[in-house]
Amino acid sequence: MNTFHQKLMDYIDSHRLLEPGDHVLVGCSGGIDSLVLLHFLKTHEQRYGIRLSAVHVNHMLRGEESLQDRIFTERLCEEWGIHCFSRDIPIPSILQAEGGNKQQVCRQQRYAYFAEIMKSSGANKLATAHHADDQLETILLSGLRGTLETASFGIPQHRPFEGGELIRPLLAVTREEVANYAAEEKIAHREDSSNAETAYTRNRIRHTILPLLKKENVRVSEHFAALAEAIQEDRQFLSELARMKLEEIAVFDGGTISLSAEKFTTEALALQKRMVLLLLNYLYNEQEVPINKHLAEQIRETMGSSSGTVFLHLPGHYQMVREYDTVLFSRRLSVEPTQSVISTISTEWSEIMNGFRYKAVPASQLDEEDAAYWYFDSTKGSSLVLRSRKPGDRIQLAGMERPKKVARLMIDEKVPTLQRENWPVIAAPEGEVLLVPGLRHSCFFSRNQRPKDDWVLIEQHVKIAKSGL
Repeated sequence: MNTFHQKLMDYIDSHRLLEPGDHVLVGCSGGIDSLVLLHFLKTHEQRYGIRLSAVHVNHMLRGEESLQDRIFTERLCEEWGIHCFSRDIPIPSILQAEGGNKQQVCRQQRYAYFAEIMKSSGANKLATAHHADDQLETILLSGLRGTLETASFGIPQHRPFEGGELIRPLLAVTREEVANYAAEEKIAHREDSSNAETAYTRNRIRHTILPLLKKENVRVSEHFAALAEAIQEDRQFLSELARMKLEEIAVFDGGTISLSAEKFTTEALALQKRMVLLLLNYLYNEQEVPINKHLAEQIRETMGSSSGTVFLHLPGHYQMVREYDTVLFSRRLSVEPTQSVISTISTEWSEIMNGFRYKAVPASQLDEEDAAYWYFDSTKGSSLVLRSRKPGDRIQLAGMERPKKVARLMIDEKVPTLQRENWPVIAAPEGEVLLVPGLRHSCFFSRNQRPKDDWVLIEQHVKIAKSGL
């Protein structure tokens, strides 16, 4: 049997990605990767006892080229006897109306449509065409951004999705193997012209760093794919073990948690770190509260403090109190005044507030893929500060004659009362509010560069804890 077929079949079987009776929805862009995956699954449809459908999204970013991608995909699916769900999603209009990072918005809209079709069609598996080279690119990208420790270390081969499962069978093969299969099977496909653009960090990694690595070892992508799989398995095991350990030493009573500091600190460091995250997940439940590495480490160190009684204030009006061996996590009885100025916005990332962090850089240094961003004129004010909200704060929104009270804005945006007191703002040194993170920005900022705009405020969303134990 063809080596490509055998590698994929072994991978699918060893990870149990497919089961008889599965209805598999294949995300299909019309590019070589997704069509190779679709062709392979169609070839072995009877062997696995599955039913196939395809789903295509036209992001409408490349005009006629995008439209031809959709037409091509629909016609090829019809030729192969596969039902194809497809939709045009006006990403340019969404970006103009709501702003945001183009890549993130595309992904959100695309997966929302996938979820809709999963539900309406009764499909229980969503298959995407990420391969081993994509895996290596993702690991390198996370390494550059400093998120390897907090992320899942690459792309998981499967994960829950809309009551079913998202699977990635092509992680077993490289981009070159995919291309060879397409050539052998004479699979026509479309080329996305944006893949050659160097404005995106991932594309620069793909076109410059990966070729150099493959000169050193042609199998580098396979080695990193195997490493990612091993590390993901280890992390899953440690997370489950941490959950079991925490349930043994902690008492969960409504919105409070109590446990023994001594029992906590006797566990391995890797388990302590994971138990802290589980504690915070339980404490905040469905509330969106920023949980960062610094906060988690501060909690872990406080657990091992030698002082008699230690208080630690946590986000969202919660506190941790360690009194000798007993540690109690609970809601604070009263809200104490918070520090006004938290940090100055500089070319380095700020502290994380409400799940976001910020930095300001010259417009010439903007990397569009990194995060959401706003242009501004530095001559009007370059010393931006990230601070706590104060009574009487107002923001001048575009299109409004008078500044709007930030408190009123939060009510209109349906921000929970619990979160309003400590909600941060970005302001000018003299006090004018320029941005309410996660909500609205003032006319001082613009999503599109204006003639005098020479700097950019960059916003990056950071992982938050939002589920209970």
